[in-house]
Amino acid sequence: MKTTLLVLSHSAPLYQELLQDRLPSGVNMICTDNIESIGALQQKITIALAEPSLIAPHLEHLSQLSWLQSTFAGVDALTQASTKHSYQLTGVKGIFGPLMVEYVFGHVLQLSRHIGQYRRQQQQQIWSAAPYQSLVGSTMLIAGTGDIGSALAKAAKSFGLNVIGMNRAGTARKHFKQCVAPQHLLDALTLADIVVNTLPSTAHNRHLFARQAFQKMKPSAIFINVGRGSTVHQSDLLQALIEKEIGHAVLDVFDVEPLPASDALWQQPNATITPHNAAVSIPAQVVDIFCDNLGRFLNHEALIYPIDLKKGY
Repeated sequence: MKTTLLVLSHSAPLYQELLQDRLPSGVNMICTDNIESIGALQQKITIALAEPSLIAPHLEHLSQLSWLQSTFAGVDALTQASTKHSYQLTGVKGIFGPLMVEYVFGHVLQLSRHIGQYRRQQQQQIWSAAPYQSLVGSTMLIAGTGDIGSALAKAAKSFGLNVIGMNRAGTARKHFKQCVAPQHLLDALTLADIVVNTLPSTAHNRHLFARQAFQKMKPSAIFINVGRGSTVHQSDLLQALIEKEIGHAVLDVFDVEPLPASDALWQQPNATITPHNAAVSIPAQVVDIFCDNLGRFLNHEALIYPIDLKKGY
């Protein structure tokens, strides 16, 4: 009996090229960026490799779906209470950590070493040195100690930073000097020179970073959000920036994307806005994970990187 695989992605042609010589003979592949184009074939789909936002609205029609491999780290669209949950979901890990490290420390170094300021001074032929503090001995707090958080912590240690992690139970993790639970986050924020949010979108994490959290941060603190927009109370963050309760915010994710042109965050001199591209999925790496899991699936073995649909991670 044939297994029918749906590849649903804006990069469908590339995925088709990468997969066509790697699929077992018993797997029939359908590649598209528009699931409605396959019509009644939706009823035959048993497994899917898909972008969460593209497939989520159509899950109710995929009656035979038993396993879905996400192409992205963020799976919020699939974990909503109203979305079908009668299938196994797996994610992608091990490929976004290095990209997030590049993004986070690229911005940290630019801000801490005044690189943007010197570029502006160069254009005006101004020779003037700005004082700076070395990262050595500074403290970074990372909210979320999973794959991405751990990669950031490892890199932070190499810069001589003290690293505090926050996870749901305050469980100790490698590369972190200490870890705290959410109820101790506010106290930990008072110690941090750099705060990095990597948290997924869950009910527990919604607006975790709100007014009280920003008031606890140092006036010089750098806040970086590479998690999900819903974890930050955006209007509270804006107020903290306006009142200079924190030093700078680097934001890659937002409640509404693209960030509306009318949003006041665009105008804040102490905010850096990027278009949700801190770590993009690389199809070749996603395909490697998928093919590993496909072999496991066909052999009735446990899949790697399972995601609990109720927890959201």
